[in-house]
Amino acid sequence: MNLTLMIVVVLIGLVALSALLIPATTRTTVEIRFDAPINAVWEVYTDFASQPNWRSDVVSVEISEDQQSWAETLEKSKMTIRFQLVEKSPPDRLVLKSAVDGRFEGRYVAEFRQEGDETIGTFTEEATTFGVVSKVMRFLFFNSKRFIEEYAAEARAEIKRRAS
Repeated sequence: MNLTLMIVVVLIGLVALSALLIPATTRTTVEIRFDAPINAVWEVYTDFASQPNWRSDVVSVEISEDQQSWAETLEKSKMTIRFQLVEKSPPDRLVLKSAVDGRFEGRYVAEFRQEGDETIGTFTEEATTFGVVSKVMRFLFFNSKRFIEEYAAEARAEIKRRAS
């Protein structure tokens, strides 16, 4: 076996081993402060139909007739994520299930509490990725903490817009 082929085989083996070591399920929790009353934060976080108007990457939202599930289509990835409402306890707790066919499924929990004039949101995202390729892609290109923080930044702007 020549040296080049041996190096390629070793590199492929290392990549495969690395992919196997990436956990299939990840869990991220982030606490975020909002300079707004809890009802204003709740209103934005639960108004799924309006998201194409204020979320930069959401192209469309299609809500089911029973209002318990919907699909969001994202601009950059062209991916459609399906959501199902699991629990809605105004204005404190929102629980959603999410899925992309064959790639991942997840659970999203948003808990809100009022502290003075501010609202504290605690957001937990748990995602299970299926398949080696999807697992590697998620590991390399998706940061749950950053996603939660960017979502909150866009939600803050929408809360402020609605208050003015």
